[in-house]
Parts: sequence; structure tokens; C-alpha cells
Amino acid sequence: MGVRIPPHVQRFGLRTLRRLVFRPEVPWAKQRTRLRAATMGNRPLFDVGVENVTIGGVACVRMTPTNYQRSRVIVYVHGGGYCVGSASMGYSLCSYLAASLEAQVIGINYRLAPEHPSPAALEDVEAVLRSLAGRTVVALADSAGAGVLSSALQRDRHDVRSVALLSPWLDLSVDRSLDADLVARDPLLSPEWLAACAHAYAGDDMANPEVSPLLASWDQMPPTLVLGGSDDILAPDLKRLDVLGLEQIRVREFPDFWHDFALSVGQLAMADETARLVGAHFATGTGWRAHTLVF
Repeated sequence: MGVRIPPHVQRFGLRTLRRLVFRPEVPWAKQRTRLRAATMGNRPLFDVGVENVTIGGVACVRMTPTNYQRSRVIVYVHGGGYCVGSASMGYSLCSYLAASLEAQVIGINYRLAPEHPSPAALEDVEAVLRSLAGRTVVALADSAGAGVLSSALQRDRHDVRSVALLSPWLDLSVDRSLDADLVARDPLLSPEWLAACAHAYAGDDMANPEVSPLLASWDQMPPTLVLGGSDDILAPDLKRLDVLGLEQIRVREFPDFWHDFALSVGQLAMADETARLVGAHFATGTGWRAHTLVF
């Protein structure tokens, strides 16, 4: 169904995207416009209907597969440094999970910084989770979205059964320029852009556990699967989470892969593998059956 793209070609494309979009000297509005143009071809990989909805007063995208059970919901919180991006970036992965697990996906288009700094994104995610009370909910997030989802669940689990975090950004207070080798290997993110995002979202309060959830307690988190690549400038956050040694937190790092590689479902074999891992994790946490789909 998808078009396979060799990893080295993907790396080249990501470096181009970084030059055009993820640059701190480019105004946020222009970054958003360029990212929308670069990702306008994003479409659900599997047969799901997509509609814009408002849930809990928050703009969302609802993805509904042909066969689904209304009680089942997957919440998706997108990345983009809190400043750019939308739920459409997860269409391929979310459509796979929706079809495999026969569940609706709610992608949250939370308010973006700097126009809406912390705690706006956190409030939006919480509002959606509250509105889904009474349904069986699992939650998926990538990059900055993984940070805000983690913060929301540390405040209140909202009866979320299971969580998957992809390439998570969990500590905004860290200077990412200190590991020069890792900075050189990451084809997408730069320390300068991350620092600009952190300041736009959190100001001088970057060590606040509600914007840097790695500094908070993870003891009460639902069963959580954490996946990332070794060539991601944010990879140290996975290692720090793994060192906590918590039974309900499983961490897996994929050698030679980059930030948010898991979103490239249908294009990258390893992304397909992570989609299956997330589906199986959600099935285990809920008792749902994960159907095997052909990519």
C-alpha cells in the first residue's frame, strides 16, 4: 500500500526539511506554512474516514475505520516542538492502528506556542481526555506530544489503559548541544531549534515538571511503551526513562534510526514494525484483538 523509501533517501529528505522548516531564525508562521506544504501529501494509509471535530472545546481530527467499535478510542497527540505541526502528521500510523484495532482515533490539534504557551497544550489534552470518560481509551504521542501527554497523565490517568510514546521529548531544560556526535547524526533536529521551541512554550520555567515530565514521578503512569531511534538528538531521554527501572515502562531503542522514524509507516520497514509493536501493546492493555494488516 505504501511506497518504500530507502533509509538513506529518507535521511536526505529530513536534512532538507530541517533546512527549510526547523530553523529558529525562521518565523513560526512561516515554519508552519512550510511544514504544511511539505506534508500536504500525508494521507491515511488504510481505509479510514477523516473529519474535523471539536471535543471538549478543542479542535481535533477524528479517524474512523470501516469496521470499528464505538467504545474503543485511540488518542493521538502530535509533535512539532509545541510550536508547529498538526495531527495530520500521524495519519499513516494512526490509520494502521485504527484499522488493526477497530477503534476510532482522535488526533488533538492543541493550541500552539508561542501564541499559546504552557499550559495551553496540557489543558487541551486534558480537556479531550475528560470528554472521553466512559470509553476504553489508549493514547499515542510523538516528540513534544509525548511530553504533553505524559504531563497530562501524571496529573490524572483519566482511566487511560495503555500508552505509547515515540521519540519523546521529556525534558526541555537540557542543553542538547553538549553531545556533538549525536547532534551530527540527527538529520532532522538541531539544539538551536529545540531551544527556541522550549523558550516559546515554557519561557524560563523549563525545569517545571509539567513541561519537563521526566522530572516528575512516573510511578502512576499506565503501562507505557517507549520507542525511539539511536540517532535522535532526544535519545538520551529514553535512556533516562529506562534507568528509572519501573515495571510498567518498557523502553526500546532502534539503532541507526532518527527522530520520529516510527511515523513513516508504509515507507519504512522499521516503522511498520513499530506500528505492530504499538498495536500489540494496546491490545495487551485492553483485551482488544490486533488484526494483522498488509502494508
